[in-house]
Amino acid sequence: MAEKNMIIAMVLSVLLSGLGLIYVGDIAKGAILVAIGIIFNILYYLVHPILGMVAFIAWIYGLYATYKEVKAVNGE
Repeated sequence: MAEKNMIIAMVLSVLLSGLGLIYVGDIAKGAILVAIGIIFNILYYLVHPILGMVAFIAWIYGLYATYKEVKAVNGE
C-alpha cells in the first residue's frame, strides 16, 4: 500500500470524524465513525445536548485512530 500523508489524513479527520480513516484505507471503521458522528450530532440538536458528547468522543477517537493507522500504513 502506498504511503499516506499524515497532514491530509488528520485534516480530513478534523473536518468529519472517520474521513481520515477512509483516506488511509480503513473504510469500514471510517464509515462507522462518520455514521456515529452524524447521528449523534443530529440527536444533539433534536433531543438533548448531552448526546453531543458522544459525537465529540467519537471525533477524538477518530483523530487518534487516524494517527495510529497512518503510522501503521507508513511503517513507522
